[in-house]
Amino acid sequence: MTTPEGGSSAAPERALRDIAHTLAGYVPSVLATSSAAGVPNVTYVSKVLMVDEQRVALSNQFLSKTARNLAENPQVSLLVVDGESHDEYRLTLVYERTERRGPVFDQLATDVDLIASMVGMEDVFRLQAADIYRCTNIEVIRELGPIDPPGRLDSVAAGRGLGELCARISRCRDLDALVRVTVDGLAELLGHDHSMLLLADETGRTLFTIASRGYETEGIGSEVSVGDGVVGMAAAQCAAMRVGNLRQMVKYGSSVRRSFEEAGGIGPGREIPVPSLFEAESRLAVPAMALGQLVGVLTVEDGRKHRYTEVDESALQVVASLLASTIEAIRAEERAVEAASVRSPAAPPTTEGPTTHVRFFAVDGSTFLDGDYLIKGVAGRLLWSLLRQNQDEGRIEFTNREVRLDPSLDLPDFRDNFESRLILLKRRLDERGAPIRIAKTGRGRFRLDVGAALRLEAMGSPED
Repeated sequence: MTTPEGGSSAAPERALRDIAHTLAGYVPSVLATSSAAGVPNVTYVSKVLMVDEQRVALSNQFLSKTARNLAENPQVSLLVVDGESHDEYRLTLVYERTERRGPVFDQLATDVDLIASMVGMEDVFRLQAADIYRCTNIEVIRELGPIDPPGRLDSVAAGRGLGELCARISRCRDLDALVRVTVDGLAELLGHDHSMLLLADETGRTLFTIASRGYETEGIGSEVSVGDGVVGMAAAQCAAMRVGNLRQMVKYGSSVRRSFEEAGGIGPGREIPVPSLFEAESRLAVPAMALGQLVGVLTVEDGRKHRYTEVDESALQVVASLLASTIEAIRAEERAVEAASVRSPAAPPTTEGPTTHVRFFAVDGSTFLDGDYLIKGVAGRLLWSLLRQNQDEGRIEFTNREVRLDPSLDLPDFRDNFESRLILLKRRLDERGAPIRIAKTGRGRFRLDVGAALRLEAMGSPED
């Protein structure tokens, strides 16, 4: 029974801090309001945030009817459900105020933006305001207790695995070994069987996959726009993003999404699918930062709900930070190598066996091998430049320094990421089993191995 002021005549069954785990938003909360005449309105709320021991903030996006009811009757009822244990609690709340800026608004906005980015509704599904409510009572509807999903690491096991992985990373001398050691170590030492490492491109607006583990296809060269999905949001916010009920979040967001598809034939701009675990439920993405700059994003995912905890997040943050620093150190060392241009003796082109048709689109660097999309952008232009020199001059030996100076690559003057693109191209050719391979021959040196006759075709524009 409640008092006229909206308080409770009996002590609440629970305090807000006791049910904080239910406010993660894995299951959308249900908000019920009523007008002065007693006409009810029930709607879903994307996010609930605990503000202090007595208050919560609710995301306000499409709540026009709710706002009208609050003007007449400030008392509401909120049903929250723990996505892990399925515990249910009914909160009696009294509306106090609305905030459109400040730390509470910013936190809710980040959470809502994450949902929106996962279903392509960034321009529609935006936080309008943060409504602050005082909690006057918490009623237990169903309570089964916490559940600890199998597969989670305790802090001791995580610490041991983390120490060994950091030691392995510190011993890496080149980028190719570094990315392989990282994804392998995440699986072997920390139990993350499905992982990806994406690096920021030269513009800082796109991430490209340079390594993955645990997927049917590696997806080397696949791209994610900054701000798109869990991975893109981790890059945009430079903060860890942890989701424990992925399918439910997508289902909720998709219920208000207007989607469309575009189909097209072969041409520049073909995309490589981003590796993804079928029916993934949990995803954790952590930005890799060095000297205040985004280097990339390290992400893991799992088919179980609520797989990742604060322990996993902290461990992955350590790995990502060390990874970013090591990548920058390797890049700096590569640039410091003063290697003279090495020209190999003219080698006759391979004429035996089937001919490989290489088709190159100058408009964006898209490159195809025998009609199948391979790569685009800097990596595509790099491959085309190497193949042209091989065909015209018989060259097979190159140095990073001389190739970096090639104006056709259109590299920026600052942070050109050449080494990352070279490794990306190498790993993509390996993944495809192409008759063209790149092999490292020393610090700042590599060799182009061509195992088939080539027919090079340059396309000046998509219409050619």
